[in-house]
Amino acid sequence: MNTLSRYATIDIGSNSLRFLAVESCADSLCYLDSGIWTVRLAEGMGRGKYQIKEKALERTVVALEEVCHRLDRLSVSLKRRLLFTTESFRSSLNVSDAIGLIEERAGLKVRILEGWEEAFYSFKGALLGTGLSDPLVFDLGGGSLEISDGKKGFSLPVGALRVKNLFGEDEEAIKNYVRSGLKGLFEKSSRRESAKSLIGVGGTSSAAVMILKKIAVNSYHPSKVHGSMVKVDDIRNLILALKKMKPEERKSVAGLEPGRSDIIVSGLCVIKALLEFFEASCYFHSECDLLWGLAAEMVESGEAKKLYDVVWRCE
Repeated sequence: MNTLSRYATIDIGSNSLRFLAVESCADSLCYLDSGIWTVRLAEGMGRGKYQIKEKALERTVVALEEVCHRLDRLSVSLKRRLLFTTESFRSSLNVSDAIGLIEERAGLKVRILEGWEEAFYSFKGALLGTGLSDPLVFDLGGGSLEISDGKKGFSLPVGALRVKNLFGEDEEAIKNYVRSGLKGLFEKSSRRESAKSLIGVGGTSSAAVMILKKIAVNSYHPSKVHGSMVKVDDIRNLILALKKMKPEERKSVAGLEPGRSDIIVSGLCVIKALLEFFEASCYFHSECDLLWGLAAEMVESGEAKKLYDVVWRCE
């Protein structure tokens, strides 16, 4: 075991706190461990700025401390850990207070990614192990939606948690909101060309695959869902089925993390609206996302090499 080649990325998101631990091996990133906690840091987020609530920050810090313990057990040094945040802090009114507490508990500086950076690293991560050329990558998080073709990156305030707070599960309202954001970025005539290969990343997309494949949350492994094709009809059917259930009933759905039960329909409505906008019949889900893209950059800059693939179980 060469602990000097171990790296970790930690994402403080609007809905979830996540981490990824990897090992650098040849021209690949080898998966070691990952985890996700529903912290709902951005509860109350709407169209504009919001205030991070004390209880939400407490939930985030507790989850972060558990992440640090797991990384200690994996012998990932502090120098090779990257702690970052995205829309959850970009839209916060009391970001400085939150960052101070988080940095103290984690022993790390917090990097706040700009929207275009988030889109770029989601694209970089999504390409690992997919074999697709010139795709359009979308990353649906709790607070925002990032889209990138590798050359340009955009961030829109249409995350699953945000649209749930704004529109509930009103599919038509969510569709109009998503389309209004996309119209200014993509010309109608270029939609089909842009969406030749669509790759989706993020919690809602991962949950959709887990539910479709009936994979229990406690038996999750990224290799079970990575590279799965999701049809627009699959998303439509999931929305219809889940809408018939109350949030409490959804918690028993195989593949659906209980903490996501109240925002899953809203998130699926965003994906459906995006696929329809690009006139796409399907997309490919990647478990390699923003966390992977940033991990790859750490390895490439630190070890002066280029990474191309993913190994799900490190030898």
